[in-house]
Amino acid sequence: MSKRAFFFGLAVIAVLIFSLYRAKYGARESSLQIAAIEEQIEVARAEQTDLLAEFSHRSRQEWIEEFARNELGMVPARAEQFVRTVDLDGRVGPPIVESEVSERTNRGGPNAD
Repeated sequence: MSKRAFFFGLAVIAVLIFSLYRAKYGARESSLQIAAIEEQIEVARAEQTDLLAEFSHRSRQEWIEEFARNELGMVPARAEQFVRTVDLDGRVGPPIVESEVSERTNRGGPNAD
């Protein structure tokens, strides 16, 4: 066997050993990245579960009524606050037509009358 063939074979073996080392190192690095991503997925799933539970709690009619009463000062509507649509003109006045609005604006504002 010639020296040239021996050194060529030795170089090929060295390249294969180095490639095997890089492949193992890359696989280890990839498995660490996969583990980190799986951990992020688990954290996101736990957060999603918490958010769904909170959403379910806050979607309940009782909670909405309590929040509206305590935080916003709202109370249920009284019977005299309900108005039929046919009675609206008598309660709040006739509707303003768009042409009237533009006339008032052209004459100097809404209080120009």
